[in-house]
Amino acid sequence: MPSDYDIVIVGAGILGLSCAYYLKKGNPGKTILVVDRFGDVAQGNSARSNAMFRNTFTSKDNLILSDTSIDFYLDTQKSGVDLGLKKSGYLWVMSEKQFSLNQRYIQKMLDNKIELRTYDNQDLRRMLPSLKREFGESEEAQLMKIPDVGGAAFGVKCGRLDPEKLSRFYSDNFLRLGGKVAFNTNVKSLIAGVDEPLGIEGEPFVWQEGKVTGILAEGEIKGEIKAKTVVIAAGVWNNELLDPIGIDGHVKAKKRQLFTVSAKRSPALQTLLRNGNFNELGVLPFVILPKSGCYVKAVEENSEFWLGCEDEFNRPYYSTPEETLDSCKAEPSYYEQSLYPILRSYFSEFENAKPAQMWAGYYSMNTLDSMPFVFEENGMIIAGGGSGSGIMKGDAMGRIVDAVYREGEHAEAMLYSGKSYAADRMSFKYRSVEREEWVI
Repeated sequence: MPSDYDIVIVGAGILGLSCAYYLKKGNPGKTILVVDRFGDVAQGNSARSNAMFRNTFTSKDNLILSDTSIDFYLDTQKSGVDLGLKKSGYLWVMSEKQFSLNQRYIQKMLDNKIELRTYDNQDLRRMLPSLKREFGESEEAQLMKIPDVGGAAFGVKCGRLDPEKLSRFYSDNFLRLGGKVAFNTNVKSLIAGVDEPLGIEGEPFVWQEGKVTGILAEGEIKGEIKAKTVVIAAGVWNNELLDPIGIDGHVKAKKRQLFTVSAKRSPALQTLLRNGNFNELGVLPFVILPKSGCYVKAVEENSEFWLGCEDEFNRPYYSTPEETLDSCKAEPSYYEQSLYPILRSYFSEFENAKPAQMWAGYYSMNTLDSMPFVFEENGMIIAGGGSGSGIMKGDAMGRIVDAVYREGEHAEAMLYSGKSYAADRMSFKYRSVEREEWVI
């Protein structure tokens, strides 16, 4: 394998492979290599993702990034490529206070032509009859401060997909165009150098224009790999490479956990799973409950539910997680003591339900505004900060990285469906994105 490339991309998750595909497609004469420490595509946090997509965001920037990406995924699946995509919808169940406070965001989405429906309690009583909406004098509900239901918002162009199939789509097309991928290859460090070295020991000096000139790798390929441009798309591991050379990666990792509950032996759970009142699939949509961001995902082909929660306080941030995910494990006590009491309060079908499987991964959080970023610095393009919604913006992000590579930080990126987007909005030097308020 050659040791010199025009572009080296670190990370073979959805974001890194989307970048690879669009960079190769937009620059067919360039030599491009993707490296990843894992043994195949999407084996890091992409594999442990809840794998949902939505275009229901409070930030106009997120609306554009997600909506165009989802359009691309939908059209790709229609063309005959199986992405495991199921448009089952998102149902945000809210307390009366939440429903009132979110009206301005709901109206903003409607003004931006996002297909969003609202339901009052009468609608929910008819469409989701087993959802408990009022708790009266329940001591447990009062102790846990479980709020009554006030209404709901339903995102129509939302659902789930298979992150490995989507990553494989980008990878296969990248390879078909002549790109190269090296798995089981760990990037130990970035190589700091200059465009025109003088051959003096100690370069780069502060009076030189320093830049990253490649990577130092170990594994299937070893040693120095030179590159004119390095793209960093390693998710929660961006800081591992950027901190040592004094560049702020602008991400922190936060652990998220998922638990599965089988519906195979429970007629009540089967009925809930096969709720046909919200979508053409005849399946319960992705339901976010009013308390603590607790959510329920129906996986009908396995006759099971995936259950999780948005836990922020007392859940630590990690600036540089360890290299593998071996120690990132789900906690049975978290399900039993935190998640389960909320689930059974709203859905009695989950009474006595035990998880069959559980796993955990990391969100790559941009704590500034919960928005993704793309910026140039010292011979690199750095992308990340999906904050739990990287999959649903992955296509747009890859197109933006390609535009920045070809045209610089003020590039006008052409997204799917013919929509353009000023790339410098996502930089930090010129950042002008709207903060996101609906984060799960």
